[in-house]
Amino acid sequence: MAVAKFKILCLHGIGTNSEIFEAQIAGLIYELGTDYDFQFIDGAYPWPAAPGIREMFGDQICYSYYDGSAQSAYQAVDDLAAYACSNGPYDAVLGFSLGATLAATLLLRDADQELCKPDQCRPGGPTFRCAFFFCGTLPCDWHQLELGEMKFLDAGDIKQPIQIQTLHVWSPADVAYPGQSAQVADMCDNRKKKVVTHGEGHAIPSQRGILTNIANDIRELVAKTDT
Repeated sequence: MAVAKFKILCLHGIGTNSEIFEAQIAGLIYELGTDYDFQFIDGAYPWPAAPGIREMFGDQICYSYYDGSAQSAYQAVDDLAAYACSNGPYDAVLGFSLGATLAATLLLRDADQELCKPDQCRPGGPTFRCAFFFCGTLPCDWHQLELGEMKFLDAGDIKQPIQIQTLHVWSPADVAYPGQSAQVADMCDNRKKKVVTHGEGHAIPSQRGILTNIANDIRELVAKTDT
């Protein structure tokens, strides 16, 4: 009997797309091997290509998960939960930059509500069993989104941290969103998180040794999730 693969939902950064993101994390996918099933979804809003994307990947249609408005961000979080339910269950979510923002917003909503909504696929628990944040940027305040207001959370705003196992990969040399990834890490349970830093700025690390270490950290985290 075949062993089920560990299923990961992958969320790209702003101004890219699923195809680009799959290429960006190809080294990590290779390091993890065939026990992991990576699935990708595009954002709903066409968006200008992020800096350097066109030069590296050519002309492509790029996306964002929301358009900057509270209404679109609220819908994006709800849509992510619904997608995970309809196409999952997923064991983990992997997000880069804006993708990490979207994932963290949903997971903080899960933590705040303690229980998932009845229509979600893990009633009584979070939407995902663990999360991998790459260059995470600040999540949205779910309660303000419900009121039609756009506000981003700082670590000091968090009353109930994300309770699942998390991995945070970021760079102190990130000049695009300085300090934000560290704040996202501070929004997660200290007993269940691992932080990995690298020197490649706001990007998925490309050095083989770092990717090997990250893959090992993911395996260790997954083992803790399964216990």
